[in-house]
Amino acid sequence: MSSPTHGNVPFTELMALDRIDDNTFRSIARPWSPGNGDRAFGGHVYAQAAYAASQTVGKGFVVHNITGLFILPGLLDVPFVYTIQRIREGGSYCTRSVTVTQNPSAPPAAQSTTRDPICFTALVSLKRDETSPYSHQAHVDLAQKYTTVLWGKKSPTDHPAAPSADRPAQWTYEHTHNPPDSFPGVEVRKVNMTPYNSNQPPHGRAKDPIDYRQLQYYRAIGSMPKEDVNLHACAHLYASDRNSMFLVTNALGIGDGFGMMASLSHIVVLHVGTEELLMVDRKGEKRWFCQEAWTERSGGGRGLHVSRIWDEKGVHIGSTMQDGMVRLKRGEKGEKGAKL
Repeated sequence: MSSPTHGNVPFTELMALDRIDDNTFRSIARPWSPGNGDRAFGGHVYAQAAYAASQTVGKGFVVHNITGLFILPGLLDVPFVYTIQRIREGGSYCTRSVTVTQNPSAPPAAQSTTRDPICFTALVSLKRDETSPYSHQAHVDLAQKYTTVLWGKKSPTDHPAAPSADRPAQWTYEHTHNPPDSFPGVEVRKVNMTPYNSNQPPHGRAKDPIDYRQLQYYRAIGSMPKEDVNLHACAHLYASDRNSMFLVTNALGIGDGFGMMASLSHIVVLHVGTEELLMVDRKGEKRWFCQEAWTERSGGGRGLHVSRIWDEKGVHIGSTMQDGMVRLKRGEKGEKGAKL
């Protein structure tokens, strides 16, 4: 597998696929790992599963909805093999099921078999563009709503790169060592929300976790061909998973006190058509998008991450909901394997 060694890897390179047959694809690029750990970033397999599904539909069908289930941690040095099942071929909508496997003992060119362990599965819906006599959305002026943290900022590049893992230990490490941004495919900038998330002790925490908010700006890295609309759609899917579950632990004030955390399921709905999904404007200039995220529920060893994705004109282009496992460190509060 090719290995991204820094944050300048183009998104097109990250999503590149080898076609094994009409319904089977294999990843080429090595996925990134949060915090230099030993697990693959979940957004990679999530976005690439949708991109693989898009290779099996006719022209004009674009990803608009994906529900994914994370079953096993993704391995870093073993290709993902994507097997597509064609559920429905409609005039306006197509549906695909994607099963993703990794076999660490198989040679690199081997195909997936029914005995290979499944690490991820997804249901992907794709549709054609269509006009509608109705449209509504919430109208949110982010600059006004979050003036305490956005005042005086002229560009998303005025904000620092998102940390490799959005937790206090990583904040300290990156503040001390100032490492280069290693995140490939998409440039992500994190807004310092401390002034907004007031009453924040001990870790930038709002008084009520429900009120905690996080803004992240993102744009694609590298050239993005306009004709491959699904590549643009998948860039949104990829970015939507960046540091997502860390928001829950930060909102709760857990900080580094979690013992285990992992995504269980992730849903993204893209609400807009081709033109508004594109990562470049009509002049070919890169577009910035903003993910406004919060948490609505935690308990039973799990937490819920929710977000809306906005473009630069205030169009609500997408919504996300992610369910994740969040368990406290063993012995926390005197309990063995205490759970959130």
